[in-house]
Amino acid sequence: TAMVAINTLEIVYRVIYIGGLNWVQELSLILAMTLYFFAYALIAKNREYIRIELFTRLLGPLGRRRVGIATRLLVLLFHAMLVWYAWETTLYSRLFETSVLAWPEWVFYAPILLGCIDIVITEAIYLAWQLRSTNDSQRPHEHVGVLR
Repeated sequence: TAMVAINTLEIVYRVIYIGGLNWVQELSLILAMTLYFFAYALIAKNREYIRIELFTRLLGPLGRRRVGIATRLLVLLFHAMLVWYAWETTLYSRLFETSVLAWPEWVFYAPILLGCIDIVITEAIYLAWQLRSTNDSQRPHEHVGVLR
């Protein structure tokens, strides 16, 4: 809503004053990063990401379980690396300011860091549920209500 509002303001301002508002692009970018990474964290919590199950359908229950755990570990490792890189980038970028708003530049990277931390926690919870589960009918998505 904020992104639509400030971009609408930018359009109206350009029509009336034949010039733009310098701060709209920076703020839109910060809001877009926040929206993207927290929306992805919400998608991970609700297990609504894209899955291709063609290969895993060919496997038995034990094979599906192993592929599921291996996939979860890869996703967890990937996002843990993103947390580390985002942390390092955030620390480095705090030395600089945004060009228009003169905010500390870490505001561009904070949504990545916080969103990925949220995803790592979610994936670790799901991995724990997967490792505890002994049969294929007891899947982690049955516990999604706990995370809301």
